[in-house]
Amino acid sequence: MRSSLWLIVALSLCWSLPGRAQPVVGSGVGNADLLSAEGSRLYNEKQFEQAKDSFLKSTRVAPTTLPTYLSLARTYFALKDLERACQIYRVYVKNAPESPDREKAQGELDLCERQAAAAGVTAQLSQGYVNLKATFFEALDKGNLMGTSSAGEVLVKLVGSGYAAPDLGDMAGKLARACEVAADGTYQAVTAHQKFAPPDLRKASSLYRSALDFGAAPAKQAARSSFLEGMALLGDGKAFQAEASFDDAAKKDASDTEARFYRALAKFYSGDKAGAIRALEADLPNDPRTGVLKVAVAMEGAPAGAATELEKFLYTRKFKNVP
Repeated sequence: MRSSLWLIVALSLCWSLPGRAQPVVGSGVGNADLLSAEGSRLYNEKQFEQAKDSFLKSTRVAPTTLPTYLSLARTYFALKDLERACQIYRVYVKNAPESPDREKAQGELDLCERQAAAAGVTAQLSQGYVNLKATFFEALDKGNLMGTSSAGEVLVKLVGSGYAAPDLGDMAGKLARACEVAADGTYQAVTAHQKFAPPDLRKASSLYRSALDFGAAPAKQAARSSFLEGMALLGDGKAFQAEASFDDAAKKDASDTEARFYRALAKFYSGDKAGAIRALEADLPNDPRTGVLKVAVAMEGAPAGAATELEKFLYTRKFKNVP
């Protein structure tokens, strides 16, 4: 017990020395061009239900690609879903520049609206979208990003209801950025050695995954998500599983020295102390924490060896500028 306490204190002192859910929006959903091409093929084969699904996915990948909306509106019209057809025609006509295609789409919209009026179709769908978007922005403004009644939950409902419009990309982008910023706060605090309970670490980890699911360009979110999950597992006393998470983080971001250090530390806590030292000597030979861990292991095994390791460590820290 004394050795473990000494190790934690020593690592903290040494640190002060100088020195995934399914994707909702964005490229994770698929390839927009391929989805649109598949939708067109299915439409020409009169497989309208499947064509609709392909076009809808394409709008989620690339919400600002306007021709897809015209194809989707025509597919809804072919399915005799007049309310959705008219709504998507309006999206296209409102956003498309003047062109023969827009002029033709306006004529198709007029026909759609006449048929909808004759059939007694109401505008309930559009009003529902307005309400959901208002709820989304309210939750986003409050910082309620994920979970019950959150911006994330509302946006998933909006997409699940078939909403398709260019502003979907803007909404998803704002949510992804907010998730990223919130998770970064926890990540930076953890790497500065602030303590967090496993549930808080997992919440931040899930926020990184959500940022990717809502279209954030992959940078370091996936690696940091795995790192925070590793820290949560370490807090749960599950060293073997933690090592796997840190290993995943290190593979996803080769520059992440923290993931490599904690991968070795998890190995140390799982009982493979010699393996932990070998890993640190290979990955982080100049990291001061490597020296601390070597001293800790030597103290447990042989006092004479510990004295030698401690002397080497102190000499290195005093006379060499080791980052």
